Amino acid sequence: MTTENINLNALTHEALSAIFFADMKLVGTPAYIGVGFFWSMEYKHTLRDASVAARRKVHNAFLKAGLAIDGASPAHAAIVARFAR
Repeated sequence: MTTENINLNALTHEALSAIFFADMKLVGTPAYIGVGFFWSMEYKHTLRDASVAARRKVHNAFLKAGLAIDGASPAHAAIVARFAR
């Protein structure tokens, strides 16, 4: 199976919105794509500018650690610093 990269910057507004809203339903699950928002305000500036891959890594690390997806704590901060900077 080959994989193709989707350039989110090249999508129409309608296509990007469809992906975003579908992904928002996947927040908190291992199926999260990396487009939707899940983080607390504490990490807004870091994760808003992070790549889709970095967001997935942070999200999955939160899940693995048993942390609230939208939480803020020293444990959350360490994960964000590890994967999103």
